[in-house]
Amino acid sequence: MRKLMILKSVIDFIWILSCIPILILGFAFSIYMFFNTEILELTRFTGFEIEAPVWQKQLFIILGYSIVCGFIYVIFLFRKTLRLFQQRRPFDSYVIETYNKMGKVLIGLSIASMIGVFILRIVFTSKIEFTLGLSPYLLIMSLGLFFMVLSESFKIAKQAQQDSELSI
Repeated sequence: MRKLMILKSVIDFIWILSCIPILILGFAFSIYMFFNTEILELTRFTGFEIEAPVWQKQLFIILGYSIVCGFIYVIFLFRKTLRLFQQRRPFDSYVIETYNKMGKVLIGLSIASMIGVFILRIVFTSKIEFTLGLSPYLLIMSLGLFFMVLSESFKIAKQAQQDSELSI
C-alpha cells in the first residue's frame, strides 16, 4: 500500500506541476498565435529551424497541442484508477474499461506522433528519414499494449474472483 501512495503522490505532483500548466499555457498560446504571428518565430519543431508559411506552423502547433492533450487525458484517467486502487477495488469494471481505453489512446497517440513527425520532416525539410532502433513512439505504443493486456488480465481475475465467491 505504501508503494501505491508513493505512485499516487508522484502522479499528483506531475498533474499539478506539469499537466495543468501545460493545458492552460498551451491553450493560451494556441489562441495568441492567431493574433500575433511574430510569436511563431520563437518556436522550434523537433529540434530544427523551419522556414514555412505561418498557417503551416499554426496547424502543426494545434496538432501537437492536441497530441499533448491526449497524453494529459491518459494521465488523468490513470489518476482516477489509482483512487480505486486506494479504495481496494482493483477489479472494478471501471478500472478494466479505463485501462483498455488508456491503451487504445496511447496507441493512437503514438501512431499520430509518428505520422506527424514524419510529415513535419517531409514538409519542412524535404527529407525522409527512417531510423532503426529504440524510439519513444514505439515505447509509447508498447505502453499502450501493456495497458490493454493489463485490462484483459484484470478482466480474467475479476471473473475468477466472482467464480470463487459463487463456489463458497
